[in-house]
Amino acid sequence: MKHIKTISELVERLSNCKKEEIEFIIDKLKIPISEFEKYATWNETHYTRNCITRTQDFELLLLCWQAGQETPVHSHNNQDCWVFLVEGSIVENQYKNNKEEVPVLTVSEMMQESHSYYINDNIGLHSLHNSKNKRAMSLHIYVNPIEECSYYSQKLQQYKTKKLSYDTVVEL
Repeated sequence: MKHIKTISELVERLSNCKKEEIEFIIDKLKIPISEFEKYATWNETHYTRNCITRTQDFELLLLCWQAGQETPVHSHNNQDCWVFLVEGSIVENQYKNNKEEVPVLTVSEMMQESHSYYINDNIGLHSLHNSKNKRAMSLHIYVNPIEECSYYSQKLQQYKTKKLSYDTVVEL
């Protein structure tokens, strides 16, 4: 299979593949930063979730991170998630719940640009953190689309459910 050089080509490949082929497709990404910048939006108070495309089988999002922005510890509502680090430095922390249903850190890894990472609820929960003093972009593929997820509220010391939304939606 040849390299994937545009987001449109990626969407076409994802639309015609089985879940087992997604990692192989992601490994073929050679999309220039300029392609992603068309979909990027930024917010000073939170990372942005920019929907590139959504079907009944998958959704493709570009997350844009200002320095220091992070997700809470969260699940993926029993869906599969691949993350491809487009640009920047993101730390992924993985967690398992202890018997009191409190997340305990099990793995911490600095993601590498142009590499992919996989998580699902069987592996555990995770959080992502832009650890450097510059912007970052990450591409997320969810099979199937995720309507809501559980996240751990540090303030309340318990899990809450959040309905997920987008900051932008692109029509391809």
